Amino acid sequence: MFQIAGQSDQIKYPVKVQFTEESGKTATKTFTAHFPRLPQSEIDDLVSRAKPADSANPLGVDDRLTDDELARKILIGWDDVTDDQGQPVEFSPAMRDKLLDIHPVRPSVIAAWFEQITGGKRKN
Repeated sequence: MFQIAGQSDQIKYPVKVQFTEESGKTATKTFTAHFPRLPQSEIDDLVSRAKPADSANPLGVDDRLTDDELARKILIGWDDVTDDQGQPVEFSPAMRDKLLDIHPVRPSVIAAWFEQITGGKRKN
């Protein structure tokens, strides 16, 4: 049975961030992002506005979302983010912006959100 009522307003989903170390090796760090549970119409709007403008997506430059704008809209909380001393960092808009400014966190958050809205990674 499918129940319409009782859905939470957010979804927790893992974000894997691959950092390149000084040696050139990669290290994966993971945290749990809180994404808003959006209606399909709003997801469709965000996805279409996040795409580059072309003939299939004729939105003007002013209507498109930058990666930064999209990441700010979809990252509404987190778990497992710590400071240099291993202390939990509480979510706030200022701390979100600071985290998203660390490369490659922003593209990793966006990739995780797209993975989550499309049903996760699919096996071939």
